[in-house]
Amino acid sequence: MGHNDHINMELSEDIDSLFDDGYLDKMEHAKALGVAQQVIHQGFESLSPKQKALYEAVVEPALKKQGEQRRINEMITSNPD
Repeated sequence: MGHNDHINMELSEDIDSLFDDGYLDKMEHAKALGVAQQVIHQGFESLSPKQKALYEAVVEPALKKQGEQRRINEMITSNPD
């Protein structure tokens, strides 16, 4: 087992795309980005109550919106007519 085995790579890619795709802004949501990075590397349970509240208020809704948009895009591309 390598030292990065605990890192959630799928979540890491999703978090990166939140900022790359404009769901969140790196300057405006810098604290949320830091908390999200902690979740990626150490897990949600490693967060303090304040950090959990920030993650749940900022990151989770953005991930949900991103997921919904991906599903819509998949439906559109699989049914072009």
